[in-house]
Amino acid sequence: MKKLVTIIGILLLAGVIAYPVFAHGPGWGGGYRMGGYGGGPGYCSQGDGGFRGLTQEQQSRLDELDQKFFNETANLRNEIWSKNAELNNLINSQNPDEEKIKSLQKEISTLKNQMAEKSLNSRLEARKVAPEGYSGGNPGGSRGGRGGYRGNYGPGRCWN
Repeated sequence: MKKLVTIIGILLLAGVIAYPVFAHGPGWGGGYRMGGYGGGPGYCSQGDGGFRGLTQEQQSRLDELDQKFFNETANLRNEIWSKNAELNNLINSQNPDEEKIKSLQKEISTLKNQMAEKSLNSRLEARKVAPEGYSGGNPGGSRGGRGGYRGNYGPGRCWN
């Protein structure tokens, strides 16, 4: 009887430890999930990695634009994350300061608008590189493997 209880206990413990691993679901690079960012299929959903007959030079330029966007928005993303954490702490405090919460939410909205503007500029640059072959979104989705940071991007563009 003791062996049975020990075996059941070990199996339960293994299940509790393994549960978070399987909770994420299939794939990798779920990414940033604030306000609709991250979690989508990425460019691979088109079956061609987001490229339609692009030259190596165009693909290379799109990769450069993607890296540029990622680098330029790093501080902005970090600021959004930290302000969201601060907002959550304020909301969950014993006596939430409504004026401070509203002010912080306006700051977050302003930062998100800046991110959207940078995203649009990045997309427009990508269209200049490959007007007919580029199939939409940011030039690299979510920076392959780094996780998504904008609407419907997941693990990013398929690797060549």
